[in-house]
Amino acid sequence: MRVLRTVPRLTANFALRTLIPASGLIFLIGLVVSGAIFFHDKPFDAKAAIISDLESPNENPSGYEPSAAATTISGVLLVPPVVVFYRRLRNDRPWLAKAGAATFTFGLCAAIAIGILAPFTRGYSPLHIQLAFIAFIGICGGTWFHLVAARASPVLIGFQGTVTAFLLYLYFGPNFFNNDHLLTSLALWEWILCLDCGIALWLLARRVKACGNA
Repeated sequence: MRVLRTVPRLTANFALRTLIPASGLIFLIGLVVSGAIFFHDKPFDAKAAIISDLESPNENPSGYEPSAAATTISGVLLVPPVVVFYRRLRNDRPWLAKAGAATFTFGLCAAIAIGILAPFTRGYSPLHIQLAFIAFIGICGGTWFHLVAARASPVLIGFQGTVTAFLLYLYFGPNFFNNDHLLTSLALWEWILCLDCGIALWLLARRVKACGNA
């Protein structure tokens, strides 16, 4: 019983201060370690720092494991915050809370699957591409639904909605990534989207915590 009492309660504050930062830090460390191995015998090129390549046993055979493991762990750590968001928001705006939780579930399951399946992935397989899009769209879209449910700032809601719409455009629209320069490189936009996911989740947790204190 004493051991159980020492386990932190699943609260918005715990998600805000511990789970979301830990998830982001683990993910970043895994990518940095895999990136260091990937570039150890070649000049650094930002356009080549594609997350999918860092986690690929084909492109990074000696160093894909840290980023693959970090992706899985980071996804698992984000499951409890999603539970917190849904519990806090379901009474006030149930439809949005359910939509956010469902979208988050698809996104996190895809992210976890990417890490688990990394050793068996060969190149840019259709499965890997689909999982990557589902992960980004699910996490960004789930965050947007819950931001709306939590009555967050219109600026934040609008920005996250734009990010989600941009992802849908990338999925259904013409190929945007020609790698001619940094702005049209897959690597840059993958890193930007990961940064957006982390910051938006943290801001969402902060807003949900404020809703609970209101």
